[in-house]
Amino acid sequence: MKIAVVTDSGTGWTKVQTEERGLFYLPLQVKCGDDEFLDGIDITVNELYARLKNGEMPTTSMPPLGQVEALFAELKESGYEHVIAVPLSAGISSTASMIEAAAKRAELPITLVDPYTTVNAQGYLAECAFVLAKQGVEPAEIERRLKASVESANTLLVPDDLMHLKRGGRLTPLAATLGSMLKIKPILQLNVSTGGKVDVLDKVRTMSKALSRMVDVAKEDGFDAATYKLRLLDSEGGDSVAQLQQLLEETFPGCKIERSTICPVIAAHTGLGVVAIQYQKKVEGVEE
Repeated sequence: MKIAVVTDSGTGWTKVQTEERGLFYLPLQVKCGDDEFLDGIDITVNELYARLKNGEMPTTSMPPLGQVEALFAELKESGYEHVIAVPLSAGISSTASMIEAAAKRAELPITLVDPYTTVNAQGYLAECAFVLAKQGVEPAEIERRLKASVESANTLLVPDDLMHLKRGGRLTPLAATLGSMLKIKPILQLNVSTGGKVDVLDKVRTMSKALSRMVDVAKEDGFDAATYKLRLLDSEGGDSVAQLQQLLEETFPGCKIERSTICPVIAAHTGLGVVAIQYQKKVEGVEE
């Protein structure tokens, strides 16, 4: 069976990086003032961060409908018999429903796997789907293996700029002001239990306590260095990044920590100074 794997720029990859992995790419849209960009095509992480530093409040939206339709028409014409799609969480974007509708119009069978998160965890699942498809694994079995990894996954992040969240309407002005005055750090999470939406896990005083709490949560979730993937992400997180890495290395000796920046479509909402971790069980049958 000829299987295509489709994902979007929520992975943090550019179009070129995605295609180098053998995957098909859909760019989300980023709007900064009067300027509109295709994520991973004509705006970079550094360019987005520069706009955030200037106080801009970018907004994001789904991939252009025309590009989604064109991709599925191309896949149909190229003889693909099935599509496995790993878009960013349906809890934070309607991209999944757009993809599903396009596949139906193209009369292409599709398996949609919701990662209930985004960035590296999403990208890992898409890569694994491609590897398993190349091995000849059937779509239903690929879906089962990916979902087993999703069930164990968690994304934890600590935003530093509460005023950015306030300006974006994600935090009330009073809460943002009081939080900044009291040095309160909310620990946010995305996973199956939150429906793939950003939810508050805890609130602590100081960044150091927030970082320690994140590591404790990973330990409580049963993180194991031998069977889990672990990533450390940030959007110019400064000294907190090194501090968090040290805590992870001390708590989970021998663990391999992947490093990454937070991509434009996510940083647009969280702002700068964010530190985050993602972890999930490795997908069965995929070697590193």
